[in-house]
Amino acid sequence: MSDPAPLPAATAAAVTTAATDVMSALAAILQSSVSPDALAAQNLLLRRLSTEGDVFSSRIPVPRNITEVGGYLNLLDTLGETVMREQALASALGVAGPNPTPGFSPSAPVLYDVQRANDRPAGAAQPTIPVQFSIRNDFAAAFDAALKTIHDAGCALPILGSPHPLPPAGPGATPPADLLPFLGRALDLMPTAALVDPDADPLALAQATGTTKLEVVARQLNAAAPNAASVTAQSWDAYKCDANACATVTASRTYLPLTPILNAAGWYQKAPPVPAKLSQPGAWNHWINVTGLIPNVSTFGDEIRQRVTPGELAASSLRDAVTWVWDGQGFKAA
Repeated sequence: MSDPAPLPAATAAAVTTAATDVMSALAAILQSSVSPDALAAQNLLLRRLSTEGDVFSSRIPVPRNITEVGGYLNLLDTLGETVMREQALASALGVAGPNPTPGFSPSAPVLYDVQRANDRPAGAAQPTIPVQFSIRNDFAAAFDAALKTIHDAGCALPILGSPHPLPPAGPGATPPADLLPFLGRALDLMPTAALVDPDADPLALAQATGTTKLEVVARQLNAAAPNAASVTAQSWDAYKCDANACATVTASRTYLPLTPILNAAGWYQKAPPVPAKLSQPGAWNHWINVTGLIPNVSTFGDEIRQRVTPGELAASSLRDAVTWVWDGQGFKAA
C-alpha cells in the first residue's frame, strides 16, 4: 500500500491554525477555571511536562524499523518494567501514556508509618536499641495506650523498629512468603533486650514457677511509677542463654506479663518456642496484627494499595501477590 498523498499547503496551514486556536482556548480555560476537574487537568499536564522524554536527548539511535522497536519492548518486558514498556509503546504511537505517571500519585496512601520515641533503658543492650521506631498510623493510638500501661507499671518495651523496604521486581523475583511486614502488621521487640541476664535485662522469656505458660514479660525498672504497685514480685523461671545453650534460672522477680497488654492493642504472637542458644533464640520477640483481615475475603492487593503508590507497587515483586487471599495464617495464591 502506498503512502497517502500529503495535504495541500493551504489545507495543512488551516489545520495547524485551527489546532493552535483550540489549544489556546483550552489553555485559557485551564488557567481561568478553578473547578476540581480543571485543577486535576492542570496537575496532569504538569506531571507530563516534568517527565517529558524530549527534555533530554536520547543516547540511543532512533529505531530504523519495527524490529528494533520490538527489541526495545522485549528488553523492557524481560526487565519487568511493565509501566515503562507501556510508556514506550504510547510514545511510539503518539498517544498519552499510562496514568498516573510513575513517581506521581493522585493522592497519598491512606495508611502510613508514624514515628515514636523508643524505650532505651540503661544496660548492656542500650547501645543497640534504635532511638525511634515506626508504627502504622491506624494502629498508633491503641499501641500508645499499651505503652502507657507498660510505662505506668514501671517497665519498658524496647522495639527493633527496622524498616521493611519493598522487594524490587526483576527477572526471577517472587514475593516473600510472609507479607505482613510490608503491610505494617509486624512488630519485633529488641532481640538484645532479653535472654542474657533475667535479673538485668528489660525483657525476659519466662514462666511463673510451677506453671507451663511461657510468655514474654517486662522487668520492673521504676518502682516509683504511677501504677508500679500493680506488679508484684513472685518466683519466675526465666531463660538465660549463652553461645552454646539456654537454661531457666529461678528467682523472685518483679515481672509484668506483656501478652494481655499487647493483645488489647491488637498485637498477638504464637506460643514462643524454647530458645536453643543466643544465636538461635526463636521468634519470642515477633508479634503480628491481623485486625480487620477476613479469612478467604481480604486480599493482599486491597491491603498494600492503602500503603504504597501505584508506581511503588509496579516496581516491586509484591505486584505479583495482589490477588493472594488471607487464609487466617497468611496470604496465599488464590
